[in-house]
Amino acid sequence: MSEETLDYKTYKLIKQMMLNFDIVPGQRLVITELADQLGISRTPVKMALIMLMKEGFVDYSSRQSCYTIHQLTRDEYDGLADFREILEAGAVNKAMKNLTAAKLSILEQKAYDFKKAAQANERELRFVLDLEFHASIVNLAGSSSLSETFRDVYQRFFMQRRIIRHGGDRNAQVIAEHDQIAAAFGQGDAEAARQAIVAHARSAKDFFDSIYY
Repeated sequence: MSEETLDYKTYKLIKQMMLNFDIVPGQRLVITELADQLGISRTPVKMALIMLMKEGFVDYSSRQSCYTIHQLTRDEYDGLADFREILEAGAVNKAMKNLTAAKLSILEQKAYDFKKAAQANERELRFVLDLEFHASIVNLAGSSSLSETFRDVYQRFFMQRRIIRHGGDRNAQVIAEHDQIAAAFGQGDAEAARQAIVAHARSAKDFFDSIYY
């Protein structure tokens, strides 16, 4: 395996650790500890952290000579939330045109998978399954560039403070909102689907505004 390939593999492993909440926003990253945990040398870990820093997932303090997982500022969060809404709502018309019975079944299954995780308060899994539900809508538009951009934007919500701590009433609300979105697709109603997606995105933004900022 080439050094470049190992650097990128390490980058993906660390990013997945972030998305699995094995490491969390604000946490200091120690290169030697990460290298031991991943069973590799320190050099690819350092290179991976530099890659993540360039993408905004990791911060570096020259004064303290350390890396930390980035935490979203209020302005960053608001910008991402607005962009996420634009991307997903903008995908609806093409998504509806490309919808088939099989693809609708996949969307409905992803809504169900999230529901089960939320009801069981599977916090980390809930975040991943919420991404998969919404990404499946964007994927229906048939643009790999759009899908990749949406995933990147959504993954950055990981960097919210205490993202895994909510549950209860908000979980029930998200389940109902997902069901409303899936039902609109099931009815072939693009405008209802778009409105449901916008309402859901804004509901999520209001909720996180209230508890984080």
